[in-house]
Amino acid sequence: MSKYKLSIIVPTFNLENKIIHTFNSINSQTLKFEDIEIIFVDDHSTDTTMKIIEGFSDDYPNVKVFKTDANSGFAGKPRNVGLEKSTGKYILFLDGDDQLLVDSCEVMLKNIESDASDIAIGSHINRYDNGVLEHTPAMALGGKEVFENNNDVNLLDMTPAISAKLFKKGFLLKNNIRFAEGIPAQDLVFLEEALLNSKKITVLNNQYIYYRNIHKKSVSYNITERYLFGMIKAYTALFDLFELFKIDYNIQKAIFKRHLGFFTTQIMRAKNLNILTDEKLEKILNSQEFGALTGKSAFDKLQIIQYFEFMRCGKYRDAQKIIRSINVNEINYLSLKEEKENLLKKIDAINEHNTTLTEQNNTINNKLIELQKDINSIESKTNDLIKEKEYLQSENTNLKNELDEIKSKRIWELLNRI
Repeated sequence: MSKYKLSIIVPTFNLENKIIHTFNSINSQTLKFEDIEIIFVDDHSTDTTMKIIEGFSDDYPNVKVFKTDANSGFAGKPRNVGLEKSTGKYILFLDGDDQLLVDSCEVMLKNIESDASDIAIGSHINRYDNGVLEHTPAMALGGKEVFENNNDVNLLDMTPAISAKLFKKGFLLKNNIRFAEGIPAQDLVFLEEALLNSKKITVLNNQYIYYRNIHKKSVSYNITERYLFGMIKAYTALFDLFELFKIDYNIQKAIFKRHLGFFTTQIMRAKNLNILTDEKLEKILNSQEFGALTGKSAFDKLQIIQYFEFMRCGKYRDAQKIIRSINVNEINYLSLKEEKENLLKKIDAINEHNTTLTEQNNTINNKLIELQKDINSIESKTNDLIKEKEYLQSENTNLKNELDEIKSKRIWELLNRI
């Protein structure tokens, strides 16, 4: 059995000015630092990042440092290495330029253990370069929710930010859940696969777990051919999962609107900012990879084939209009929750009415018992009267016989005198 309650896996690449803040946010947790295993996996940094994290390892026995064979370009490979090397019962992924809130580990562990969940999901705060903070709840549903049915639009369509999620390691290993390597959006595919395989999920909408620092130089802002091809592969893998798990098409429509809407925006940014030429964008959107995505049967049923045609032809604004016009019926959980509350009110009313009926029934039973006592008393008196009547009738017969006998004697005496 591992001596660590959880392992925090931190991929790093050229973070010499940021990694110390990330490490300090772990070191200052309300959960004992000795109960946390910290695994840094460096993706071949060219600055002093490796030297810094090796210094952490020299100072603390619970800090371990590994390195990929070659730069992979995205976090999937380092995260998989960290998962393989980890020994904790639970796994938390944290980007090397983000910071945990002080009680994050303690709160997440408490809830995943008490609920016996496979996954615990918290909320996060986006922190932009200009200092603006944006609070991003896991789902817009209020407080804590525990799901035992993962076929829900609000659950599957949540933000894929991986650092606000705590996973039971045994669950990940049992279902062979790993990050796709060499592509962006690998956290999206990883999360959806985990959600679809899970039996119970705890969502903490009112618990913020970490600061997600968003920089203009981050992957989502650095649009390259490799980045766009990677996004296409990730979305293809995502809809493969939905097909495998037979996810409702209304849920797929909501997810299509969110993620392919983002993809369309990235394509438009690449064009408008002259990041990529029209020829390169045309090559990407008419590629075999894009064709594999557009060939998903779900899109035919969702009646959004026209979107892909516009994208291939470079009519990005028309494609964006189709995305925006999609009506998403995000009622799954909210409507069920409201229906549940209404049913509970009805049950309460029925229980109250049942209580009243029970009280009335008890009153009637008490009255019946009293009446039965009266009936028994009357029957007893009646039996006594019947016995008395029979006795009087017998006495009357005896008296009549005696009277007849007396009469007979007198008549006989009179006759003898004559």
